[in-house]
Amino acid sequence: MDGKLLLAYPDDYTVLDIETTGLSPQNDYITEISAIKYRNNRRVDEFSSLVKPELSIPYYITRLTGIDDAMVADAPAIDEVILSFMDFLADDIIAGYNIGFDLSFIAENLAGYYAKRLANNYVDVMKLAQNELPFLGRYKQTAVAEYFNIATDGAHRALVDCGICNGCYQKLKELAVADYHLPPQQRELAIVPSFRRLRPLADKNIVLLGSFDGLYLKNLREILTALGASVAYHVTAASDMVIVGTADASVCDGADLQLAISMKSADRNIYILKEDVFCQSVLAKGWLRVVC
Repeated sequence: MDGKLLLAYPDDYTVLDIETTGLSPQNDYITEISAIKYRNNRRVDEFSSLVKPELSIPYYITRLTGIDDAMVADAPAIDEVILSFMDFLADDIIAGYNIGFDLSFIAENLAGYYAKRLANNYVDVMKLAQNELPFLGRYKQTAVAEYFNIATDGAHRALVDCGICNGCYQKLKELAVADYHLPPQQRELAIVPSFRRLRPLADKNIVLLGSFDGLYLKNLREILTALGASVAYHVTAASDMVIVGTADASVCDGADLQLAISMKSADRNIYILKEDVFCQSVLAKGWLRVVC
C-alpha cells in the first residue's frame, strides 16, 4: 500500500466502507464494498456491491451486518468487484473510519488478484475525531456519530456506514477549519409513475454544470435519463437545456456556459436554468416528488 495518511480535510474525496467475514485480510473475505464520491463536499456518485466470499459467512457476522449466505449467493466474486470499485475510485483521496482496516483488505485483494498496489492517499476520520474530540474517550464510529446527533440506523451495512462516516467527517471539519460551513442537505427525487411512462423529456439533450447543492447529482442524472433525456457535461450545438448548480468562476467564465449564453442570444431554442428553478418547475408540473 503506497498511499499516505493525510491529517487534512479535503473537499474532494471518496468515502469507503467494507464488510467482511472477519478481521484478517489474509484469511477472511470481503462481503460488501460501498463508496460515496464527494466533490466540493457534495455527494455526486456512489458504488455498492455485495461480494460472494469463498467460505460461508459466520453466524456472528450475519448477526452484526445482516448479510447472510443467501444474500451473496448470486453476488459477483471479489476479483470482479474490486476492478469495478477501482474504476469508480480512480485517483481520489479515500476517507473512512479506522480506514486502515478497509484498505488492508482492498490492498490484499488488489495485490493477490492483479499484482497491483493501492496508491491512493487517505484520511482516517477516527484519527481526526481523536484530535478534535480528545475528551470523548470512546472513538467507535457510532460513539462519535451519537456525539454529533447523527442517526446510526442501519449501521454495519457498508453504504449506510459511508453516510455516517461522512456525517462525522463534515462535523469534524466544521470544528477544525475556520469559516467552514456544512453543505446543505441534498434532496433526492422520485418520478411519479405515470410520467415514467410518458417520458416528457424524450430526445432532449440536457447538460449539467457546476456543483449541485440541493440535489444529489447521481439521483438527478438517473431521474433525467428515466424521463427520456440524454445527460451530458459539456454544451454542444445539440444541447436543449443547461442546468446550473453552484457556479464558481470556472463555470461562469467557462466555455460551456458561455457557449450556451451565445446560443440563447442567437435565438437558439436552449434553456438555461438554475438548479433550484429547474427543481421547482418539475415539482410544480407533477413529474417528480421529493423522497428525502
